[in-house]
Amino acid sequence: MSPIAQRLQACLHGRAVLMGIGNRWRADDAAGPQVIAHVADRVRASCIDAGDAPERHLGEAAEGNPETILLIDAVDFRGVPGDVALFGCDDLPSRLSTTHDASLSILMGYLRAMTGAEVLLLGIQPATTGFGEPMSTAVERAVQVVTDVLLAQLGEGSASSVCADQFSGSLQPSSPIDSVCKTPCKGVEEGGQSR
Repeated sequence: MSPIAQRLQACLHGRAVLMGIGNRWRADDAAGPQVIAHVADRVRASCIDAGDAPERHLGEAAEGNPETILLIDAVDFRGVPGDVALFGCDDLPSRLSTTHDASLSILMGYLRAMTGAEVLLLGIQPATTGFGEPMSTAVERAVQVVTDVLLAQLGEGSASSVCADQFSGSLQPSSPIDSVCKTPCKGVEEGGQSR
């Protein structure tokens, strides 16, 4: 199992919220909402498609006193298209580009202060975010892998038996940068790589 899958397994516990962020009309920027579309009604978590205005969904994310909030967004963290990286509130890279106006660090900090939850960002490196373009093959594959891992962690079905075997390297970026955030989950020792 990859370090990111291990960390998600450790962090996604109790009441969880999954929030997909991105514009469905801008190629790879649709990754977050696409993951939400695949897992909604199939996981033990509240699923929110926040589109390209996540700031409008903060109250919805805070409902039910979540223990973990996972934002899923196409973000440029200088990886290879399709790479997946996991960040905590305190270790977002200074160079993190998105297509929406709201700063992810501000959103994450606000949600943490508002709920006391562990707030994480699962970033998928886009290849293109051009308006009206199709999603790239690399990001389509990353969306499927993220979907399968979330179903394995939070789903009601049999996906968990597949996760450990099939996804041992799928969530491992081709370079070690930003593969797992520095700070462990509350009460959990960190495993895997650090930035």
